[in-house]
Amino acid sequence: MIRLPDDEPRPALMLPSRIGWQIYYSEIIFCDPPCLILQAVPEFAGGGNDLAEHGIVWDVFALIDSIKQAGAHQLLTADCGYAPDVYIEESVLVSHPDSNTVVWELDIAGLRPALDKTLIGDREGFVRLVFAREQYEADIKALIRTLQQAGSGPVPVTTLDSRTHGLQRLLTDYPACDSLSVDELEPDIKGMALERLLELDASEPWPHTPL
Repeated sequence: MIRLPDDEPRPALMLPSRIGWQIYYSEIIFCDPPCLILQAVPEFAGGGNDLAEHGIVWDVFALIDSIKQAGAHQLLTADCGYAPDVYIEESVLVSHPDSNTVVWELDIAGLRPALDKTLIGDREGFVRLVFAREQYEADIKALIRTLQQAGSGPVPVTTLDSRTHGLQRLLTDYPACDSLSVDELEPDIKGMALERLLELDASEPWPHTPL
C-alpha cells in the first residue's frame, strides 16, 4: 500500500494493474510473397477496450526501458510510432518508489485516447497505476516471448482476425496462400524493430539504473 504525503497531488483514480496485451496482425503487405505486420495491443487497468481500432499499441522497447529506469516513457503510442497521430500527447511517467513496486502516472488529458471513457468520464488530473515489480517484469518478458513466437513462424491464414487489413483481398487473389510470415513489428521507431525483437533474450536479468 502506497501512502501519499499530505502535500502530494491526489490522483483522480488509483488502481492496481498488470501488463496485458493482445497479439494483433494488423495488415497484410502485398509484396512477393505477401506478409504481415505485427502489433501488441495494450491491456491495463483503466485502458480502453478499442485500442486496436484506434491504432494504439505498446512500444515493447519502451516497456523494457521502464523496467531499467524510471522517467517519462512513451509506452503507449501510435502504430506508426508517432503518438500525436492517435492524439496521444503525453508520455507515461514511471517511478520506482521501492524495490517491490512500479508506479505509472497517466495524464488524463494527454492520454485520454488510450483510457476507458466509461471509467474516466470527465475527470481531470491523472490516473495512478500500481504494479508489483516482480510481476511487472515477468509480464513484460512474457510479452516479449509471445511476440517473438508470433513474429518468427508462419501464421496460418485461418487464424487471422477479420479486422486484418487486406484479408479479403488475400482470400480472393491468393487462394493457394495458406500461411504468411511476419515482416514488420510496429511501432518501428528506430528501424529493424522485428529483428531487434527477435534478438532479445527475455531470460536475462535487466539491471535497474537509478536516476
